[in-house]
Amino acid sequence: MSVSDELKDPWGWLVAGISGGLGWAVLAAPLGPAAVPVGAAIGAVVLGSKVALGAMRSPSEQPRQRRDRLPEAPPQSPQGQFVLRARSAAKQIHALADRPADPGLRAELAQVDEEAGTVLEALRELGGRVTLVDGALHSANPAQVQQEAQRLRALVAAEADPQVRAERQRALDAVTAQSDSLARLARLREKLLARAQTAAVDLEGLASRTGELVAMGTSAFEGDPAAQIMADLTMSLESVRTGLAEADEVSRGWS
Repeated sequence: MSVSDELKDPWGWLVAGISGGLGWAVLAAPLGPAAVPVGAAIGAVVLGSKVALGAMRSPSEQPRQRRDRLPEAPPQSPQGQFVLRARSAAKQIHALADRPADPGLRAELAQVDEEAGTVLEALRELGGRVTLVDGALHSANPAQVQQEAQRLRALVAAEADPQVRAERQRALDAVTAQSDSLARLARLREKLLARAQTAAVDLEGLASRTGELVAMGTSAFEGDPAAQIMADLTMSLESVRTGLAEADEVSRGWS
């Protein structure tokens, strides 16, 4: 952290205060009133040492939250197409954001532009999660698992030896559990794709509304419809963000 950040850290002041207080308590009897400035000096030294050590720490030593390593959605995949559409809409919003002459409107559109970028990044991550699901489903081959389950059911039903039947039943149970897991994964994929499509379409609508707002200006018609459009933009962005956050939570806890 920087020196200013270290000085803002309440724990540094707390430790310095305790250290200074302990120093005063130990020295109060032999030194009397003179122990007060000595205790204060001890606290100052402790605080200064913490600030110096914290400021010397390199940024790479700071704890960082690890993000999931997600693949890029293939451009020709459904999720990749939604990401491309959303990226195009975000570029359109960005190109329009600086056009109004009115500084207030320009500032509000700058905020919309920033939020659209955040939505695009969330949608890109969602596309990466769908791509991971696609890879898992492709590797597992659900159709083959289903065929295996049907074959084992027939063998269990036809088996007369109790021990062999028990072994085949255990195999059937394992394959059935795998099949159920793949079915849940397939349902998750459909949910995430539906959310990605909604987000892409909503962002395209936001781009159109932004163009309408820029073309209209702040007071083109009586009743200031520009203010209503801006309110609609804000509400729509919040809705898209909320939907993407919910989709992310679903994908993390799909099992």
